[in-house]
Amino acid sequence: MKTSLFVFLLVLPVLAMAVSLDGWVDIQTGGDSLSPQMGRADLGGLLKGDNWTFVVHQRFSRVDSTGVVERILNTYSRTDVDFSIEAGPLTINPDICWTVDLGDNKPELVLPVQAGIVYREGFIRPGLGIEADVSENIHLFARGMYWNRDLIQEDDYDLAWTETRISGGVSWDTPWGPSLSVAGLNHKTSSDFINYEATWSRIDVSVAVQPQSLPLNMFVSGDVTYSTYDGSDFNDHDIADRLTSRVRLVQMVFPSISVNAIFESALDFDEGITRSACTSLESRIVYRFMRSQDIASSVVLFGKLSRSSIRTERAGIFSRVNLYKGLSILLEAQARVTPTSVAGAGPDRKRYVFGPGLEYQFGNTARIWGMVEQERTNLETNQNWWRIRAGLEFYPGTFNF
Repeated sequence: MKTSLFVFLLVLPVLAMAVSLDGWVDIQTGGDSLSPQMGRADLGGLLKGDNWTFVVHQRFSRVDSTGVVERILNTYSRTDVDFSIEAGPLTINPDICWTVDLGDNKPELVLPVQAGIVYREGFIRPGLGIEADVSENIHLFARGMYWNRDLIQEDDYDLAWTETRISGGVSWDTPWGPSLSVAGLNHKTSSDFINYEATWSRIDVSVAVQPQSLPLNMFVSGDVTYSTYDGSDFNDHDIADRLTSRVRLVQMVFPSISVNAIFESALDFDEGITRSACTSLESRIVYRFMRSQDIASSVVLFGKLSRSSIRTERAGIFSRVNLYKGLSILLEAQARVTPTSVAGAGPDRKRYVFGPGLEYQFGNTARIWGMVEQERTNLETNQNWWRIRAGLEFYPGTFNF
């Protein structure tokens, strides 16, 4: 009797707390004659209390490799567990990530210092983050992460590959509008089996601006970061300092049309030489119509252009037209230019994907959809094939205890 009373007194504070539960499921599947077993499943849950949050996310992904296009990732399982608790101005955030590569064909990786090729079998990565509000406009943050990777050679020797990353800094929301931040990071990689050890560090100085006095329905943000590095990469070359800039614009032209554009640029400074590391421009235009229907119809135009050591281009259109209640017809068309390593195919690969589909939404609880697509690509010869993709999304809502 005394034991039961003692247990009840321990559990009573937990029972008295207000707790909410959320969960979600997102399953995608499909295949064709070239990739007959493609799919991805995401399952997640969230428990939230007055001053704490507990999130679990599980992903299972399968992408098989074909004789036309070799892929690096085939089948893997990834589990993310994240817990955060607030204690006054302090937030503590431990988390852990566990990834396992499944199947017989493991992804191959090339080792540094000419140590050959290994097969990746997964990793486990615990982490811990701490944040604190010193005052209304000064914020401190720190984070540490540790990777233990399973990299196996052909003779089944484990490389004992580990990585450690520690970072921290301070940010200040100035009274004049811009936000300033200074942060530092140290990363160490080691493998006792191949006698390899590399350490590099970085200091970031950032300025971020988000103007408040803008025309109605307009949002603009921008940031500039200068990063100075100390260390070498896997090729034993000094890492160049980098200046990174980013600008984002969101504008609602009319109540039915909105535009979202992002421009990013990175410049490297290497021993007195300035060169462009990467430049990208991405834009998305959304037009909504038939908004009085159960499901609003829309047309989305999107495109992205990036230039670095490789060239990538993407442009497309996606349309959803509501037919009746939750039933909608889907239409898509997309063109992409990406690098390829297929022998005899040239440096770039052009792809064109288009096709129709159907979708049914059960309010905000569930969504089921299917697409029939045709893909054309130029490799050694022009390839043309059909595939089917389908998915199910389920969100039961929030349950309060």
